[in-house]
Amino acid sequence: MIKFTADEQKLMSAVSRKDTVLQLIRAAIVDGRLLAGTRLDQNELAAQLGVSRMPVREALKQLETERLVVVYPYRGVEVSRLEPSEISEMFEIRVALERLAVKRAAGVMTPSHFSRLRAVLAEMDQHLVPMVEGDPWMDLNQSFHGIMNEAAGWPHLVETINQYRANVERYVRYYFALRGREQSQKEHWDLLTACENRDIVVAQQTIEQHLRNTAITLVEAVRADAGDSHKQPA
Repeated sequence: MIKFTADEQKLMSAVSRKDTVLQLIRAAIVDGRLLAGTRLDQNELAAQLGVSRMPVREALKQLETERLVVVYPYRGVEVSRLEPSEISEMFEIRVALERLAVKRAAGVMTPSHFSRLRAVLAEMDQHLVPMVEGDPWMDLNQSFHGIMNEAAGWPHLVETINQYRANVERYVRYYFALRGREQSQKEHWDLLTACENRDIVVAQQTIEQHLRNTAITLVEAVRADAGDSHKQPA
């Protein structure tokens, strides 16, 4: 059974229980606490979170729309698995979206944006070697790309990017274990430098290569694991 932290359970006092339940279950899928193929029992989730089945049911419907869960007739709800073709498709969409975001962001980013991005990357430099517990790398990685995308100034674009990021984030964690962090971090610094130079062409090329490198490694890893009962990388 999934364990929610005390702080997460306190969020249940929020105005919208459905949105809070959605946030908690989504986070558990993205960070790997709920692995692909895990059955999700609505009664158990409702009991754990201290809510009725209604907000849980509504949250699972939204997660189905986001392709994070699959609803099977007569079988219930399971955390979805991504096939190699789906990973490739999602990253191709992300390439298009994030090239657009970088194009807009590179031309309007302020010194404050650059300062925040440099601070995040400097901290990421301190965590190139993965830690067993309390590893902040993935959160910092998400912060870096979040600042970059939000600078574009198009909230609907950012929302769409975040949806695609969430669906593959659980696999990206595995990617860093396979490929290491040094190359990805170099690409982060190259992207920041291009933006500071207002070089939109290089910035777009860098974010595209960054995403394609990730996609290639993920697809290879998932294909390699396909013989092991479609086990999701952990």
